[in-house]
Amino acid sequence: MNTLTVLGSGTSTGVPILGCKCRICQSTNPSNKRLRSSVFLETKNKKNILVDATPDVRTQLLTHNVQRVDAVFITHDHADHTHGIDDLRPYCFHQKSSLPVHCSEETAHSLKRKFDYIFDRHRLYHAERPVIGGGIPELDLQIFHSNQIQIAQEDFTLFSLPHGYVQTSAFKHGSLAYLTDCHSIAEEVVRDLKASSLEWLIIDCVKPGRHDTHMGYEQTRVFLEAIAPQNAGLIHMGHEWDHEELTHTLLKDGFKTARPLKDGDQLRYS
Repeated sequence: MNTLTVLGSGTSTGVPILGCKCRICQSTNPSNKRLRSSVFLETKNKKNILVDATPDVRTQLLTHNVQRVDAVFITHDHADHTHGIDDLRPYCFHQKSSLPVHCSEETAHSLKRKFDYIFDRHRLYHAERPVIGGGIPELDLQIFHSNQIQIAQEDFTLFSLPHGYVQTSAFKHGSLAYLTDCHSIAEEVVRDLKASSLEWLIIDCVKPGRHDTHMGYEQTRVFLEAIAPQNAGLIHMGHEWDHEELTHTLLKDGFKTARPLKDGDQLRYS
């Protein structure tokens, strides 16, 4: 079996939000403590794949004692999914090899601009201006050229989903689909996912109401009904959500096998 570990289930601010006095941010329920959204795949073929490098990634990887990363999948270029990328540097040192970072061409362009010292290093550093100091992560951009790809010898199907002014790369791996950071899902994607008889659907659900770049609860529930996975987990949740209340809402609305994810959850799938 494959295992997905939820490293973080929160939106871009994390929960609690700095300085916020709302009842969720002040909650003592551990399920209401959410680092920025990221997951870690441990495949049945013993490959370790990190999905997104959040600003919390060092804490997340230490918490789960991740000793090796074989590849990184970046869903899109926003700060809450990429700004921990420098913290991957020790894996390059320990593994004595470059670490492949897989993403869309749009995301790669942004990463090269924001992290030129990593991804445009040959222009910035050379014989007359060598790298000095603590070192630079050896990260190797691998751009998606098809919707059927391999990452660390694992088969992935990709779906491009709208997320404000950018596109998010969602994926299906085995019987699991991961759809974070989107405000809609195209009909052909819904048909594909429904036909896949998913064991797990991980889906965006940022707040109870509508949001300009994410799905709120009413949109999420429409796609839960349309895709009809065996199990569903809601992710990228903000401080509008109390874990127990959202769990109750899902049950009340007939989603008996859906639940809000929490940091540290582990899901197994074929």
